[in-house]
Amino acid sequence: MVRSVIIMAGGMGSRYGGLKQVDSFGPNNESILDYSIFDAIKAGFNKIVILSSPKLKKYFEDKYIKLFHSFNNISLEIVVQEPIYGLKQFTLPDNRVKPWGTGQAILCCENVINESFITINADDFYGYGAFKKAIDSLSYIEKNNLNVSTISYLVENTLSENGGVSRGVCIKDGKKLITIEETHDLVRRGDIVEGNFNGEKVHHPIGTQVSMNLFGFQKSIFNLLNSEFEMFLKKNINEVKKEFLLPDVVGKEDVYIDVTHENWFGVTYKEDSEIVKNKIKNLVEKNTYPYFLWD
Repeated sequence: MVRSVIIMAGGMGSRYGGLKQVDSFGPNNESILDYSIFDAIKAGFNKIVILSSPKLKKYFEDKYIKLFHSFNNISLEIVVQEPIYGLKQFTLPDNRVKPWGTGQAILCCENVINESFITINADDFYGYGAFKKAIDSLSYIEKNNLNVSTISYLVENTLSENGGVSRGVCIKDGKKLITIEETHDLVRRGDIVEGNFNGEKVHHPIGTQVSMNLFGFQKSIFNLLNSEFEMFLKKNINEVKKEFLLPDVVGKEDVYIDVTHENWFGVTYKEDSEIVKNKIKNLVEKNTYPYFLWD
């Protein structure tokens, strides 16, 4: 059975000030993306789709095509998020600079995916346990005729030591996700995490679940993405800053939610870089990961 991972690796980290998805953090210049691929394969995923910007396509080809030739029964696809993809009868405005967003990014992969899949960000360190939960969630949604699943994190396991962060706070009913509230400037104050939602200060207890964009989908989601993107374009084709975002589409579906107790970490700020390197160093020293990841 084929199980795929789409890794969104085309973005530019404005607060980070560089290309986080290709920076080196491991003892042999491994990126966070390398560790995600390693964990995904270990968890049972056997197809990796790297969603790239045009400028990074050659980098990913040079780095990964030869490596994947050494793997048994693991395939690689590198897809570019083209701004014209999915526009159909619409014409790309000359003044459109921003990509169309994560919803259109996933849509760009529809021609290489014919199975259930998950989506992750290239610059987020999810941890092996999250990938195991994610692969199990695909079986769950297939058996229960759902289109979407998500694996959430405990908010205290996702914060930065260098400033407030934005997280999607999960509002749920048992194992059903009701909505995701995009909350900004989240920082921990003792046993409370405070932030800003819709311009108002909010407080969440430790243990609140947040989305880190680890979603699972049946392949039928592409039908919804196509129809929703067409409706989005009818309203926003000339709105140069509007984006077609994956969570907005997810919100229209019944979503199965499970939680991981893994520690997420990433590089929101440049100052996070040394922290990430030290965390990976500690994981290597504990033999969670081999010193030479790909040997």
